[in-house]
Amino acid sequence: MSNPGIHLDSPDSPTTLRPVRFADSTASVLLDLLRGLAALTVFAEHARNLFLVDFPQIISHRLLLAAPYVLTSAGHQAVIVFFILSGYFISGAIFRAVERGQWLWSDYLMRRLVRLWVVLVPALLLGVLWDRLGLALGRAPGLYGGMVANHMLHDVAQQLSPHIFLGNLFFVQTILVPTLGSNGALWSLANEFWYYLLFPLGYFALRPSTCPRQRWLYGMSFLALAWFVRGGVLGMFPIWLAGTLLCVLPAPRLSPGRARWARMLAAAVYALLFFSIAKLTWLQGVASDYLLTAVTFPLLWLLLTARQPAQPQAVYVRASREAARFSYTLYAVHTPVLVFLVSLKLGDTRLTPTLQHVLLACGICLGVLLYAWGLAYLTEFRTDTLRRWLQRRLHLPAPPAA
Repeated sequence: MSNPGIHLDSPDSPTTLRPVRFADSTASVLLDLLRGLAALTVFAEHARNLFLVDFPQIISHRLLLAAPYVLTSAGHQAVIVFFILSGYFISGAIFRAVERGQWLWSDYLMRRLVRLWVVLVPALLLGVLWDRLGLALGRAPGLYGGMVANHMLHDVAQQLSPHIFLGNLFFVQTILVPTLGSNGALWSLANEFWYYLLFPLGYFALRPSTCPRQRWLYGMSFLALAWFVRGGVLGMFPIWLAGTLLCVLPAPRLSPGRARWARMLAAAVYALLFFSIAKLTWLQGVASDYLLTAVTFPLLWLLLTARQPAQPQAVYVRASREAARFSYTLYAVHTPVLVFLVSLKLGDTRLTPTLQHVLLACGICLGVLLYAWGLAYLTEFRTDTLRRWLQRRLHLPAPPAA
């Protein structure tokens, strides 16, 4: 199997003789850009739902406002893109560890749990804080009671119990408990966690070199977990596995010029399809998600043709890296604080999209973005440091040298 983490430049590239690590390639930057844009898309939809009335309620300037409303209506579709990218990166990490003889379950689980919990634990605690404060102030009882038609909230007070907190901490939201408080975005973290377990169990169960006893154990464990999560979580697992297919499928071998034009054309077509699928009314649920996966896969496959080294100091490279760097934190923490700020400023109402109202919403959103980046600085940016500290404290074995 080819190494999914390394690509070589094309034959007519001036750096043919020098291998380019995937992390240093333009393809890596483009995937980072996609991760950052996906997080911002989720954030934008939630902010628009909380601040502004729905498009059918708008009386004037409908043509002018149509495009902004469409661009802020694809939060769920952005999560589907997250799943595919997750499948690509996690599958690639597993394949590389196995090929290099460095696979350890303890190391893998430590990496995945630290990566999730370093952000999730503060997100849960802060979410409870913002929700309790908003409920105590009593400025927006309808908003926190799920009676404002923003498509986001249920009765928040009923979803703040300790057992729901623990259920979200251990990734059984949407399986055994609802998402915590106002933070409905946490639904996808349960999917991610169980995919992190299902994939290696299935992979080692099917891998010919696994001894028969272990293959049986892996296979039974996979089936038990699949039965436990079933329903929506298992139904979206093929979407995550599309990233695995992307990982093992060689990128197209195109000349740099043709590859660049192919990527630009694919990105333009994809943007139209992405937002069109978000607005489809006749295709809903997992069928819509599968359709989006089918149109996302070719784009990502073409993005992997960007094998040339990225220029670290270029503005777009730095912006893409930074957007991706705190995308998980932004996703996990933004909703409760947004709801709280809306409760203070708007109460139980939503605004018509005038210039003054849009500027107000944008100003508050900028503050929430800075809040998320500050939390990421304290948490997500310290992931590797925390993992290494825990490995030393717990005396976990290090993977063998390659």
